[in-house]
Amino acid sequence: MSRKQQLKKLTTQLALWTSLWVISTAVATFGSLLVWPEHYAVKVVLLLINITIGAVMINVNRRYILALDELQQKVFLQAMGITLGVAVIGGITYSLADITDVISGDAEISVLIMALGITYLISIFVGMRSYR
Repeated sequence: MSRKQQLKKLTTQLALWTSLWVISTAVATFGSLLVWPEHYAVKVVLLLINITIGAVMINVNRRYILALDELQQKVFLQAMGITLGVAVIGGITYSLADITDVISGDAEISVLIMALGITYLISIFVGMRSYR
């Protein structure tokens, strides 16, 4: 199998497992709130399914990154480092803003996840453009 075919296969697998994880997260969240709010065992099973699918997704992502060439790996590593920094510094600051009542609402994890996704995408875009 050529490198291009291998990357295409891994990209498809990554998209599949990421989609499955997003769906399992939605089912665990909204099902627990709307469909079976009183069924503790169902909630636990759904969380276990979600974490299992997430673990597979992480492994597929790792295999994908290992299949990239050295330059692409460098860009991904830099983007992940920047995103980790934003997660730690931004997340702690966001939580402190909630705890100290600097912000009026509660600090929601969804806001942090969106910020991380945007940070990662911008970091990849800037990193790839800088090596053209």
